[in-house]
Amino acid sequence: PRRLRGYDGVTMIEAMRDAGLDAGNIADAKRDDIETFIELHIEQGPFLERENLSLGIVERITGYRQVLVTLEGAANHAGTTPMDMRRDPMAGAAEIISGIIDTAHRMGRPCVTTVGRVIVTPNERAVIPRQVAFTVDARSPLPEQRELLRSRHEALMSEVAERRELTLTVRVDSDRQPVSCDPEVVATIAAAAAAAGIPAMMMTSGAVHDAMQMAEIARIAMIFVRSAGGISHSPDEFTSTADAAAGTEVLARALHTLAYS
Repeated sequence: PRRLRGYDGVTMIEAMRDAGLDAGNIADAKRDDIETFIELHIEQGPFLERENLSLGIVERITGYRQVLVTLEGAANHAGTTPMDMRRDPMAGAAEIISGIIDTAHRMGRPCVTTVGRVIVTPNERAVIPRQVAFTVDARSPLPEQRELLRSRHEALMSEVAERRELTLTVRVDSDRQPVSCDPEVVATIAAAAAAAGIPAMMMTSGAVHDAMQMAEIARIAMIFVRSAGGISHSPDEFTSTADAAAGTEVLARALHTLAYS
């Protein structure tokens, strides 16, 4: 908490204090009285809609690695510096970004790679940048594929930086292995869906959820409901009342079974 900072530079511990929380009591918040945790969530993806199903039952939550890549070059005038005399971190960043995304394409599903933020210094129209930093979010529910994706990304970054005479630093912000849902709880949810007459498919979650953290103290599972158009993190995100009700019914049935069987 002391090292973790937001984009505004505020640490997690400072933000907790500003919200009236005592950061010194973090360790006391850990629970030991939860046996099973089931999370009901929208899919945030296209697969349930593609299969015309209201419900998905999650078997595994993806692993992910989030890093901040920084390339340092030499700032100079955009009009007077010949192309063959530049140490341009923007050109290096463009090559790396294109390459790591193409790597995920070539490796195929279920691995994905996203560059979601780019910070350019000095960020002027007619100036070759001195520094370019960008985030990389790489995910796969398969541990061996996630590791292969990481190694290929790092090899490409190093090769491009060396060839373009740039200084490369990579800061790892998050690195989590995939998490499997509890087979018994998954089976209970599947039985609840069948008893309710609601068709469902087994799925992997490509998004990270609360259940991933709860797996450290309890058995976990997840229920997905259909996302219209596979859209999420957008004002256009939508799940029908009927699909939400289907998920709620299956959740209630599964909880009843777990509580009373």
